[in-house]
Amino acid sequence: MQALYYPAWDQLEMRDVPEPKPNTGEVVLRVLAAGICGSELHGFVAHAARRTPPLIMGHEFSGEVAEVGHGVKEFKVGDIVVASSQIACGHCEYCLDAEVQLCRNGEVFGTKRPGAFAEKVAVPVTTLMPLPKGVTPIQAALAEPLGNAIHVVRLTQQRFPEVAVVLGAGTIGLFVLQVLKASGALRVLVSDVSDARLVVAKRLGADFTVNAKQGDIIAAAKDASGGRGADVVVDAVGATATRRAAITAARPGGEVVWLGLHDDPTDLSGFDVVLREKHVTGSFAVTHRDMRSALNLFAAGKINIEPWVKTFPLAEGARVFRQLVTAPPDDYIKAVLVPNGTR
Repeated sequence: MQALYYPAWDQLEMRDVPEPKPNTGEVVLRVLAAGICGSELHGFVAHAARRTPPLIMGHEFSGEVAEVGHGVKEFKVGDIVVASSQIACGHCEYCLDAEVQLCRNGEVFGTKRPGAFAEKVAVPVTTLMPLPKGVTPIQAALAEPLGNAIHVVRLTQQRFPEVAVVLGAGTIGLFVLQVLKASGALRVLVSDVSDARLVVAKRLGADFTVNAKQGDIIAAAKDASGGRGADVVVDAVGATATRRAAITAARPGGEVVWLGLHDDPTDLSGFDVVLREKHVTGSFAVTHRDMRSALNLFAAGKINIEPWVKTFPLAEGARVFRQLVTAPPDDYIKAVLVPNGTR
């Protein structure tokens, strides 16, 4: 079968590889759609140890069951399904507490095991969910990043925040924007360094936008809130500067959620957090509940991907990957590969 192969640092190529076979409790999926994640782009550029080549990447995907392994009764050949990126052990204390994203022994597709940038991929059935009526394979492939956004909003304690701020209008930021609006946020301000992305954010419901190269996100947050600061701030970038800005933009007693992973060490004002009782939370990955909610939001027509998601054949994967890391385009934000054609 054909796969977008990552043979060595800085290299991507189409290659013939052996077809996967299902182990006990697994199925083989004919991949219908696989999203290119920002973490994969960053890992490719930064030579991240979590994605050490040789490897087939791809952890956001949907597919059709092509082969069923021993002991599998939940799914049959022909079923259209979506996979969670997280492969949990099911036995540690975190799994037993339904916090599979924190599993002690967990894996992620496209890291230690082959991912979905290929015509087929082997998948444990514990990661699979059927698609609700009306949800397309392209939407289903985006359920994982949408689930990340849902996870972020679920971690916050405030409901119906008067003002929320989202730093970064990439895939996760745009999904966080839409989830915040769907869950009752009254006013949402989105910041980015790209005017083209901010235009998309406006189309998706942002009440205010700020280009971080030209405007002051802190001042904008205060203007939108009568001088108090934002109730909720989400940093979907993860740079040192955006983490600092997220904390500063939050009102006293406000909540900040970090999920971007651009930088690691970050210098912060401890006084600002302590004296103003600001709550800072980290968010990583998704639970099965988040994935189900993502699929249901798509089924309910609450999430819009049309202005900013574009599909490409798997054969164009290396070119698209390099375009996204070297010269991000203005006409789309999220790329989805379709190894076996769209439906």
